[in-house]
Amino acid sequence: MTDTNIAEAPVRQRHDGIWRDETSLPCVRCPARSFNVCHPLGYERQKELFEIGRVQKWARRRQLFRAGDPIKSIFKITSGIIAVSKILPDGKRQVLDFFLPGDLCGFLEADGEYSFDGEAITDVTTCSFDRERLMIFARRHPDVAEALRVALADRLKRAVLHMAVLGQLTSTERVATFLCSMGPAYTKDTTARIHVLPMTRTDIADYLGLRLETVSRALSRLRRSRFIEIDNDELVVINHAALVEMSNSPYSP
Repeated sequence: MTDTNIAEAPVRQRHDGIWRDETSLPCVRCPARSFNVCHPLGYERQKELFEIGRVQKWARRRQLFRAGDPIKSIFKITSGIIAVSKILPDGKRQVLDFFLPGDLCGFLEADGEYSFDGEAITDVTTCSFDRERLMIFARRHPDVAEALRVALADRLKRAVLHMAVLGQLTSTERVATFLCSMGPAYTKDTTARIHVLPMTRTDIADYLGLRLETVSRALSRLRRSRFIEIDNDELVVINHAALVEMSNSPYSP
């Protein structure tokens, strides 16, 4: 039976077994091409990398991988957002990070198994690469290996910053810091700073180590302070400088 939650995305067909030219390669139109492993690649190497992977679509709330499963694929997100999480001994979910378009996901492993869960919290499209084939490609191309190293180093830096958020800030400061960190990726109007956040308040609570009602109260405080306005799913940052100051945010405005 076909799983309707996962689909192979159609790509432009090759002619006579090769892509006719650079413009016919789907990567040319990919918004994530300029990030990490694809960034240093010219046409020939981009074509080679594309052909060792496959394009997949994942429905909202679909699991891409689970902790303890044998690691098979590494996913480069081309659209949508993935939450990487861990189920704690008491059954609670701790979201460790949100992975955005351009990010690599599913890389961390222990003894050949995924270390964490990966869930599509929106509809997601990925370029999915067999781990071993991607590692072989990286060994042949040192600049790709360096791009992988930098991507992992950046993720470690985010993890350290997140630990500081959980350990040192109040609940309202945590939410303010979260809005500062996610704003650049989900701002549809840079003048008005209108954020359309794709994650639910439950996702935010699980990321910040807070209760759902605590997140709601923190957003209400920020609204009463005229830092933000909320209209349905749209969040408008009215006073971005004050939001950054409140959060002591390491993220650029």
